[in-house]
Amino acid sequence: MKNIFEINDCPLFSGLKEYEQHLLFDCFYIVEKTFKKGSYIINYGDEIKNVLIIKEGSVCVVEDDYWGNRSIISYLDKNNIFGIAYAYSNNQTYPISLIAMSDCKILFIDIKKIFNPCSKNCYHHTQLMKNAVMILSNKNIALINKIEHMSKRTIKDKVLSYLSNCSKIYKSNHFHIPFNRQELADYLAVDRSALCATLSKLKKAKIIDYHKNNFTIFYQIL
Repeated sequence: MKNIFEINDCPLFSGLKEYEQHLLFDCFYIVEKTFKKGSYIINYGDEIKNVLIIKEGSVCVVEDDYWGNRSIISYLDKNNIFGIAYAYSNNQTYPISLIAMSDCKILFIDIKKIFNPCSKNCYHHTQLMKNAVMILSNKNIALINKIEHMSKRTIKDKVLSYLSNCSKIYKSNHFHIPFNRQELADYLAVDRSALCATLSKLKKAKIIDYHKNNFTIFYQIL
């Protein structure tokens, strides 16, 4: 499984030397799969079996209700991890779906291999589990941020909360967001037309500026 991807950029394998990474690969059963943009990588109700690593491309975690209304839970790009949160869950099946936002290559790792180390209790597997806990913590923070956006009373406040958080992540008042307008509406759980109207008003008021997915926010006004 050598050179399967740029392993040093993946947080799951952080702090491990190359030979330790390859020792882990000898333990894991890793399968690489390719998905086209818009295709389902995981469907609601699929059995929980694997941790997924985004080798190339980007994906979004979505939840569709009975009437077909979609909410985007999170966005994941290259070297991000999906599935760790379900390792010790009581759920036997996924309560969400995973959709390719671009053409993707995904690595599937048997979830039991990650969280059930061998009897030797070797350092590299212990480090891997520590990394998994760190990833879970970061995902929890991201969900807290989303709850903060969603708790705002108006679409304007939701948009500004989201854009403000993006500026903190990128450490700049100019940044690129991963969502188109429909996806951003799904992420913030608002109507697309109302979102577009709000963005237009904010732009006219010179609170923000944007072109497609590139945004600028003006701190002196915020």
